[in-house]
Amino acid sequence: MRASAIGVVVLLLAACSSGPSRLALNPPAELTDFTPALAVEARWARQLGKGVDKHLIALTPLVERDRIYAANRKGRVEAFELDSGAPVWRTDLEAAINGGPGDGGDVLLFGGDAEVLALDKVDGRLRWRAPVSSEVLAAPQRSGNVVVVRSVDGALFGLDASDGRRLWRYSQPVPLLSLRGVGEPRIAGGVVVAGFDNGRVAAVSLQDGRPLWEAALAVPRGRTELERLVDVDARLMVGDGVVYVAGYQGRIAALTLDSGRLLWTRDFSTWSGLTIAGRDLYVTDVEGNLWALARNNGGTLWKQGVLRGRSLSTPAVQGGAVVVADFEGYVHWLAREDGTLLARIRVEDWEALYPVPSYYPPNGYREDRAVLAALQVLDDHVYAMDKRGTLNALRVLPD
Repeated sequence: MRASAIGVVVLLLAACSSGPSRLALNPPAELTDFTPALAVEARWARQLGKGVDKHLIALTPLVERDRIYAANRKGRVEAFELDSGAPVWRTDLEAAINGGPGDGGDVLLFGGDAEVLALDKVDGRLRWRAPVSSEVLAAPQRSGNVVVVRSVDGALFGLDASDGRRLWRYSQPVPLLSLRGVGEPRIAGGVVVAGFDNGRVAAVSLQDGRPLWEAALAVPRGRTELERLVDVDARLMVGDGVVYVAGYQGRIAALTLDSGRLLWTRDFSTWSGLTIAGRDLYVTDVEGNLWALARNNGGTLWKQGVLRGRSLSTPAVQGGAVVVADFEGYVHWLAREDGTLLARIRVEDWEALYPVPSYYPPNGYREDRAVLAALQVLDDHVYAMDKRGTLNALRVLPD
């Protein structure tokens, strides 16, 4: 019991200072043999360099029909042909990149150190940059003429999409300690929804930032700041007029988009994010279990613990499979029906081709190929950005 308690404290201290630990509350489960039901191949890999820094900031690539855009922490942004991985253009910004790219229509949107940057999708040219109050760790979002930005000091900004001019600002208080991470705001029907470090979810008007409603997903409890962590940093989703949101040491809840009325809730703790598909909701908990829940009432459809403790990424959906990646760079396909393992592949061993220093933590587990960013899916392909800044294209082969 004492050892377990110490482990939890170490985990939370790591989370407060530099994002969630890559190892969950329990030792990682060993990968077991199984008979694959899907055939998967590695198509191509491109190295951008340092996709994740010491604070575990993960940069998620943006996939479009013919191109994929990716960046590293030092300001290197590249566009590649989606099918072949051939480079299209490269831009080296003289600025740190903490979040993005977000889809800004004709521009790519990036969060930096107290600024937002917009790059032309055609050639990578810098279109505009705009100051905000603090770091931007989540990809900025655009709808119509408004770019929405969430900064780590609890502020939500609306910027003019043409030049970055500030249109409005909304904010929530930030607790003394919080997880280092910010979930992307969501825009639907002229409403912006975002989670905050104080355990609250808020909706504001897209056009003027006017508050529409607030809801408490979790209430801080306990005598220490660590016990009172209730961040809503996980990726939230909006579908069919319903907001699905989850937090750390809190709950998963479904709220109406128009009023914030609570439809259902259940106790749950996650620092990852939610994915909705059809009538189902998929989420990983802090212990590394993968869950399928019913969207209409939050009931458990199945729970898969075979990857427990492997610090799973936000789930993605590809046809009849749920796809997750882990802290050692393995990508796993599981059946949406019951969570059965269908396929597994590891991201490219780039160091075997171009040796670079690797990180071997004291526990002996190799985390140099950890996939922390959300997987991107388009048709039969999955795109994964690992900790070293290697962009991988994986393909599910036809039967």
